[in-house]
Amino acid sequence: MADLINIGISGLKTHQVGLSVTGNNVANINTPGYSRQEAIFVDKPGELTAAGYVGQGASVDAIRRITSDFVLAQQRFDTSIYNEREAILDQASVIDNLLASEATGLTPSLSRFFESLQGAAEDPTSVPQRQLLLTQAEGLVSRFQTLAARLEGVVANINQNLEADVSSINALAQGLAETNAAIALASSSTGEGQKPNQLLDERDELLRELSEYVQLSVVENPNNGTVNVYLGKGDPLVLGNSASQLQTIRNPADGRLLDLAIVKDGLQQNITDNVTGGSVGGLLAFRDGELTTSINAIGRIAMTLADSMNDQHAVGMDLENNLGGLFFADINDPAVAAERVLANSLNTPPYDQSVSIFIQDTSQLTTDNYELRFEGPTDADFIVVNQSTDETVYKSTLSNVFPNRVSIDGFQLSFNGGTFKEGDRFTLYPTQAGAINFEQVIDRVDEIALASPIRSRSSLGNIGNAEITLGEMLDVNNPLTNQRLSEFAVPGELSPPLLIRFVTDNYYEVLDNSNPASPEPLSPPINNQFYAQGLSNMLFTSDPGETLVSATGPDTLTLPAAGAGPFVNGYGAQTLQVQSRDTNTGIVTSQTVNIAANSSARQIVQDLTAVEGIKANAYTQVRLTNFVDDGDPNPLGLIINGETITVTPPATYTPVEIARAINDNPNLDVIAVSDGTQIDLRSVTGEDIVIEVTGLGDSVDVSRIDPYAAGSPVVATQTVNSAQGIAVAGAVDVSMAQGISFTSNTATVFDLAPPALSAYRGFTFEIQGESVKGDEFTIEYNTDGVSDNRNALAMAGLEFEGLVEGSVSYGESYAQVVEKVGTVTNRARLESESAKALLDQTSGLRDSIAAVNLDEEAGKLVQFQAAYNASAQVVSVARDLFDTLLGAFR
Repeated sequence: MADLINIGISGLKTHQVGLSVTGNNVANINTPGYSRQEAIFVDKPGELTAAGYVGQGASVDAIRRITSDFVLAQQRFDTSIYNEREAILDQASVIDNLLASEATGLTPSLSRFFESLQGAAEDPTSVPQRQLLLTQAEGLVSRFQTLAARLEGVVANINQNLEADVSSINALAQGLAETNAAIALASSSTGEGQKPNQLLDERDELLRELSEYVQLSVVENPNNGTVNVYLGKGDPLVLGNSASQLQTIRNPADGRLLDLAIVKDGLQQNITDNVTGGSVGGLLAFRDGELTTSINAIGRIAMTLADSMNDQHAVGMDLENNLGGLFFADINDPAVAAERVLANSLNTPPYDQSVSIFIQDTSQLTTDNYELRFEGPTDADFIVVNQSTDETVYKSTLSNVFPNRVSIDGFQLSFNGGTFKEGDRFTLYPTQAGAINFEQVIDRVDEIALASPIRSRSSLGNIGNAEITLGEMLDVNNPLTNQRLSEFAVPGELSPPLLIRFVTDNYYEVLDNSNPASPEPLSPPINNQFYAQGLSNMLFTSDPGETLVSATGPDTLTLPAAGAGPFVNGYGAQTLQVQSRDTNTGIVTSQTVNIAANSSARQIVQDLTAVEGIKANAYTQVRLTNFVDDGDPNPLGLIINGETITVTPPATYTPVEIARAINDNPNLDVIAVSDGTQIDLRSVTGEDIVIEVTGLGDSVDVSRIDPYAAGSPVVATQTVNSAQGIAVAGAVDVSMAQGISFTSNTATVFDLAPPALSAYRGFTFEIQGESVKGDEFTIEYNTDGVSDNRNALAMAGLEFEGLVEGSVSYGESYAQVVEKVGTVTNRARLESESAKALLDQTSGLRDSIAAVNLDEEAGKLVQFQAAYNASAQVVSVARDLFDTLLGAFR
């Protein structure tokens, strides 16, 4: 009977536990992280009897927690991904709304600024229009700075979010460590196989919450149920019952940013680059990616706008006849240039390094930041790395002489001095502060340079129909040296004013017109320039590096002795060594030009122009004076270049008539001009001019004149007597592109190292039409040209020029920024929705396994209740039987 009672009692106990477990499930249906449980029933070992083993009832072997480690790990992963995408979406939406909004975006201010420029161009003398331009400029400055401040505000907000998230992570990590300790204690107390289900649920929920902030790696200890938790790429956050602490620290490369560091045993380690996933990973990824790119892109637009507007405004003239100067703040202000380089806070002393970034070409700027690293093997060896691509863009070694300068992606990195050491690092921010530093300099309407400072005039006596343009200003400072061009060295003047004079229908010269009564050659000279009739002919070079060299060697200052022939010009042989430096690579190549003895200027030009990058011009000038006729029957006669000069009676053989005869001879390519006592001869081709004298006892003085000096002074004279002749060589002017120079092995036609003078004047003109000998044009300062709007139109035209990245306008570049941010926002939204769907799916799978199902639990309650009642009936039957048995013995 006792066995039957015990069996009934075991049934009561086991099903009572089942009812308790089921009731506990129902009670915790809304408890976060709760995993349903079930009682595991086993039968007790049977008792051996003569009839065999007889069962002894049932017992509860364990309270099992229904869960799946795989599903939980997947849920944590999906939670991390979803929160990362949500963090990116939240931040991207902020700047998307900021940049795309009509109220806060840049586009309306840009449009209003350029509209006001157009209005000023329509009426450049209008003070109200000029005032409106200043007002709109102020509005544009305010919009750039506001955008920059708002974007920096996003950075600050991310810093705040990181601090809050780190605080939450630390709290969760500490809670997880405490839970681990409790699990270990409970596991050791309950015996083998018995698990503290409530603590395990608490642990898994802490892990899930932790995965909202960062991606985790979880390793379980099978001995006691505790877990080790690692962040991102393997940094330990929780090891058993010990939790590390996270801290936010200032980024060593950029103090305005916060990084993450893990602290263990008092040691701090920066783990920012190792953290992925969760809201923290999303914040860091967005901050270091799209946010940085957007800030730099806005800065690049501001810098390009300021630089291009300043360049154009500088070549204009204001209402006070002054050159324009700066409109916006100089992007290469030394203080600003220094702020673009930030030393890493981990550099070792001394901290005396001085490094700056000067912008060379805004069209080549990127939106990337760079890092300067001194990685050895010596203190002078350095590389520059693009932080976006991690590619080395420059590698070199510092010299011992400062400053050292290197050019990278549109900017110049200048090492100004200091002690550079292996291990030093500097972050380079070429464009980051461009919008913050965008400021207006000009504040008076009179200072707005809407006019061009140069103008041209055609002489009223011109016969041809050739016309000259008003001129295009390029620079007032030489772009290569940043020094003021001599043409604009004197305020309110063009130094010197210029005269273009056609010496033939097809050749012109440009002279210094400071004294209109007596124009003089320029230095460097612009003589004997060919003019293509009917076509557009460019005056002056647009290449700042172009230089001019003239043949002024000893042989050009002498004349050969007159004789009976053959006639040679006396130029000595010469070997020129031409060096060509590639302006992009710096590679220098060399080639030789051999000038044969007695070469004509024309032949020398042909030899030189065979070299790429060299243009040359040749012309010959001779003066004939002191015509002597001894009066014998054999009159004075001249033969020029083999042509006998004949004066037809009744005209007499006078300088005027001789000049007329020369000009009338179709076989002579020589121009003659006489003032009545002398004759000036010119060959525009640079061929030698050979003069022979006929007659007995007659003579003529033949002189070489200096084409580069005022008044064309005589530098050498030979008397040519009857039956004698002389060959006069021509002058050679050489134009060389940037990077080209030459030297000579001996001083004959050219000096040993002829000085190269800049040909760049900062402006160009064009002449088009049919010109006639004697036509003249003047170029002068545009004094009081206040109604001129050429520079206003040029500034307004910048709106649509491809100045950003070398191909897109300011507005298009900003639209690309807005579009890119919008694309990121939409992608983040789609990814967030997709991640949410995956998380919901995984959560649903977890719930299908571990969550409480009321219908199922209700069925178990009925089942366990019935079993409990049946067990009670067994006990009741056993008691009745026992009572009956006792009664039988009474």
